[in-house]
Amino acid sequence: MINNHLQMEPKTKTIVNVLWTGGMDSSFRMIQLSKFPLLIQPVYIMDNRRSEKRELSAITEITRAIEDHPETCCTILPLLKFDVTKIPPDKEITDAFQRLHKVIPIGSQYDWLARFAKLYPGIEISFEKCEINQTYICMHTKGSYQKVTEGYISYAMLEKTNSDPDLYTVFGNFHFPLPLFEITKIEEFNRYKTLGFEHIINKTWFCHKPINDEPCGVCKPCQSVVQEGLTFRLPTSAIKRYETEIKYRQFWWFFFYKKIRRYINGY
Repeated sequence: MINNHLQMEPKTKTIVNVLWTGGMDSSFRMIQLSKFPLLIQPVYIMDNRRSEKRELSAITEITRAIEDHPETCCTILPLLKFDVTKIPPDKEITDAFQRLHKVIPIGSQYDWLARFAKLYPGIEISFEKCEINQTYICMHTKGSYQKVTEGYISYAMLEKTNSDPDLYTVFGNFHFPLPLFEITKIEEFNRYKTLGFEHIINKTWFCHKPINDEPCGVCKPCQSVVQEGLTFRLPTSAIKRYETEIKYRQFWWFFFYKKIRRYINGY
């Protein structure tokens, strides 16, 4: 539930801290903000995932494309990179995350992302509307939101009094960019076109376990790409892996097959 829209006084050369993975959602936010006279501080958190090289390469390419675009008014500050192992523990956040995870299996990254956001309250994390995504389900069944506008920047944030306490502990320090928080992936795709950045979509990266420098087709982000109507972003080999995953995952032996596959092939 999203409540009343708050309006705050605009500021000149506001700094906006944005978690940027090089993916479609966070890149959309970077492009959206680039139209305004803002200082954008992109932040990347390293956790040794196989996709880091591709994600950082995407960030470099997209930064260059934004800076070269004739309608860009922002200044993109140098990318800040943080090592996940340097994020301090926080028992309150971890306990709240674990309780949420028992009810709805949200990704393990939200534990350390929440601990990071506590150090940098108000940092933006990009979510689109996806009613089959576990994190989206968790946030919209347990949370109440208010819309806020500060000058050029619009976002949603959790309301403490009307949200589940554990949800607020984990996600209460984030800002959720608008309109991204309220639109589907297909709608987001169309807005890339409106913003004049359709050519950037294929530069964004989403796969967590690339194979031969291409999307794998079986990790959760790859599966979401198909489920949200963007199958064209996968190569033929990845689509075949996805179809195999969907066809056989209900069989008892597939669990052991996946363990063997992960050990041998890494995905």
